[in-house]
Amino acid sequence: MARPCWRIGFWLASALALSLNGACGGSSDTPASDAGRDVKPAPSDGGDDAASPDVRRDAASDTTEKDATATDAVDALAADCMTGPSGEPTELRCSGLYADWASKTVASDVRQYDPGLHLWSDGASKTRWIYLPPGTKIDSSNMDQWTFSPGTKVWKEFVVGGVRIETRLIWKRPSGAWYLTTYRWSADGTSTTELLTGELDADGNGYEVPTQGACHDCHDGRIDSILGFEAVALSSPQASGVTMATLTAGNLLTDPPASPITIPGNATAAAALGYLHMNCGTSCHNGDTGEAGYTGLLMRLDVATLASVQTTNTWTTGVGVNALFQVAGLADPSPLIFAPCDPDDSAAYYRMDHRDDVDGTPEGTQMPPEVTHKVDTDGVAMIAAWLNGLSQCGTTTAAP
Repeated sequence: MARPCWRIGFWLASALALSLNGACGGSSDTPASDAGRDVKPAPSDGGDDAASPDVRRDAASDTTEKDATATDAVDALAADCMTGPSGEPTELRCSGLYADWASKTVASDVRQYDPGLHLWSDGASKTRWIYLPPGTKIDSSNMDQWTFSPGTKVWKEFVVGGVRIETRLIWKRPSGAWYLTTYRWSADGTSTTELLTGELDADGNGYEVPTQGACHDCHDGRIDSILGFEAVALSSPQASGVTMATLTAGNLLTDPPASPITIPGNATAAAALGYLHMNCGTSCHNGDTGEAGYTGLLMRLDVATLASVQTTNTWTTGVGVNALFQVAGLADPSPLIFAPCDPDDSAAYYRMDHRDDVDGTPEGTQMPPEVTHKVDTDGVAMIAAWLNGLSQCGTTTAAP
């Protein structure tokens, strides 16, 4: 099951000894005693920042950050809709996504988008929507960390084998606190129920619905919680629906980019950097609030670093850098994180290409570290193609 990276007190003592350089991994000076998990020291309150003035987390179990009145409840609920302890709708039909539940007609003020760069979700297909409160703008003064107005909602629907499994909601409440939750679809697809505890085998084939706490493990890596709706992804050629171009044209950004945001390098390099950005950097391996930021391995594509492949954080902190995490399956006892021309001896590549407890893989090897039980073979192939195509490899189609 999902194992939060740093909130469980039992793991705290081993966090400082972590040695994790790899895809969605990191490094330290000594071998990890927690089987290689990415862990950072927890705050003195156990990682629950709900009591702080700058509230970002809002789980159903939080008792220190509750709304005083019913005004901090979901917008215009139907008379038969129920709310949970944090004012959240307990059914998806009451969340504002649909204008008509029976026909699944999406509300006119909710806009579909595809960020172009995708997080691997064990093969699930996903549909995404966003609601931006009327008259508001996204604060894009920090292009790497957008801030959204209270009332903003993002939904993501997961379909596995043609069947709706879950729809996740991220809602910035009027108080400014974020509420993250999941709605589990019934087998016949006619109803949903809020699911906070997660489900390890939701489809009978190992697809995991995360716990509410596991959602925070990733989303707390952003200053304002939303992961995929961000500058680099929405600027990619593959983005559709709501994109950087439509946001700029609609005057929905406080500070639109002065020039196009482009991932550097040829198609092979750009694909690899974009994959690592979305699967590792936006949530975990970044220098802001990502749980693996303290390791020094940074894979978020910060806008100011996009002059070339070699100026990106992924290159400067990962390519040719020693990985202190000991990978049992590699012949080299001191591999590089990303080894040019040699993906098979790259710690990051190895960890992406394995899953814990499968074919003898030790616990704590895989990356990303939770809520995935299958290897993304296409993603792994992207990284291999990039490393094998680097200029020093002597190939005719060398990637910068």
